[in-house]
Amino acid sequence: MAGLRTVALIERKTDITRDLFSRYWRDVHGVMAARIPGFARYTQYHVTPEKGRSQGKNFEGIALVAFATDEDRGGLGNSAVTRHIHRDEQNVFRRALLYNLAEGAFVGSGDAASRTGLTEVFYVAPYGCDPENLHDTLKNAGCAYCDVYDLRSGDPAAWNETDVNDSGDTFVALLHAGWSHPHAADATEPEIDGHIGIYRVNDVHVMVENGFPTAVGLRGLDAVRTIMEAGAENQLAAEVVGDIYGRGLAPVDRQR
Repeated sequence: MAGLRTVALIERKTDITRDLFSRYWRDVHGVMAARIPGFARYTQYHVTPEKGRSQGKNFEGIALVAFATDEDRGGLGNSAVTRHIHRDEQNVFRRALLYNLAEGAFVGSGDAASRTGLTEVFYVAPYGCDPENLHDTLKNAGCAYCDVYDLRSGDPAAWNETDVNDSGDTFVALLHAGWSHPHAADATEPEIDGHIGIYRVNDVHVMVENGFPTAVGLRGLDAVRTIMEAGAENQLAAEVVGDIYGRGLAPVDRQR
């Protein structure tokens, strides 16, 4: 998908359990964020920092949002939902670094269909590290794909209102790689600069697809599971969704 990208790197509050953070981000905060107008696609990646490879930045959530135009991205900062988003972040987020990337700052590789079943890993490169060298290392090691997000065009200080404030850019790049087997990702770690954070993907939730919230983006995963368990799929019908929520449901729901 072409267009602009926004990246969010999220730490949970230390007095919130990992399980509660994950459920809250997905079913409460994520459902709220899915109401922000202008999102073409919004995906949550629930991740685990590799021990000794986070440099004190223990991100457990990485969000990727795609926009068709800069005007569409304006809803992120100017919509009626935004003030509620800021307030809600303070409930469970210790730090929320949001990078609004310039056009051309994202370089993708491969198509979505070829990514099914792969082990996904994020690599977060701080200042002083060479993202081009990291990209070459991952590709030479045989990763199936490697998307590159150049974070230098975004300023996280313009968004973050949680417990930790950062001034200026904190990281230079985020790389998102897919591996055919977890062992392949493990074997590559010794070749990667020790200052680069490594985050394994545990769960992926597409909250907005093709400009519309998915079923999870509308109701949260627990609600969708309850609907499916009861055999009440009619609750996901377009006419029901439209009458209750006033918005359409994504025609393709790619939950994993």
